[in-house]
Formats: sequence, C-alpha cells, structure tokens
Amino acid sequence: MDPRRLSHAISPVIATMLLVGMTVVLSALVYLLVLAAPPPGIDPSRFQYIHIVAVRHAGDPFTPVCDDSCILLIHEGNAALGNDGISAIVLRNDEKLPANITTLNGKRFVSTKHNGVENLGGPGSRASTWDPGEEIWIDLSDNSVKAGDLVTVRIIDQAQDIVISEDTARV
Repeated sequence: MDPRRLSHAISPVIATMLLVGMTVVLSALVYLLVLAAPPPGIDPSRFQYIHIVAVRHAGDPFTPVCDDSCILLIHEGNAALGNDGISAIVLRNDEKLPANITTLNGKRFVSTKHNGVENLGGPGSRASTWDPGEEIWIDLSDNSVKAGDLVTVRIIDQAQDIVISEDTARV
C-alpha cells in the first residue's frame, strides 16, 4: 500500500473536521459575547443598582415615616449619584403613576399632594449626592398603591435621558 495515497485520503476528512470544530467554538464565543452585552441605551459604567426595600400601603401597621403608599429605596451601587441630576418614575401594575419626581434632592423637592407625591426623605436625599448604602423614601399620595400591586421604580439620568436603574416589588 502506498503511504502517499493513505495520507491524501485522510487529510481532507481531518481538515473538514477541524474547520467544523473551530466554527462551532467561534460561534459559541460570539453567542456568549452577545448575551453579556448590556441592553441598548444603558451605559454599563453608569448603571447603578437601586433596590426597593419595602412598599407600604394603607392599613400596613409598620409604615416607618410615611402614612400611606410609601416606597423605601436603597442605593446598592458602587458610586454616588448626584440627586439634582436624577429623577424617578413610579409604575403600578405596569402603568405610570401621576407622581412627579423631578429630583431626589429633598431640599429641592416641592412636596404637594397635587403632583402625586406628598413627601421625599431619608439620608440619601439630604445632601447633593445619594451615596451607596443610603436610603430614600418616597411618600406617594394616599391609596396610590394597595396590597397585591406590582410597583416598579425607575431612576432616570436626566442629562442623558436614560434609565440607570430599575427595581420591581410586589406590595
């Protein structure tokens, strides 16, 4: 048997298997990179994690500072946020509430019942920055949220008009 013939017969099969294997590996890497990419419109270096600690409703006996419909947020990110440059949107059962929260700076927030928010407070709202670990509570107008509602809070960077954090909790 001629060794040249044997090597010629096996070479194309091995080459084809290697090309198919490399294609599968490269496809898997591209797939993993796409999964790891941040959602469009969000700068990953700016994304902060704001977490809803609690949502209080009418009849809840443990309401801390608020009398009714209170949302307690904690900053779990790693960088301070400028309170004057961020705002909040509150949704109840995926519908936007008429709560006008244009700043999370408690000194600049005008509390009136007609804009859907009675008060804003907490350690995170007392200075010009909301530092990691600090809490902010939002006292919505009475009966804004009830037991069983799904409440979502979105924190918006006003300069770039993008959502920098979002959290949802069931009352």
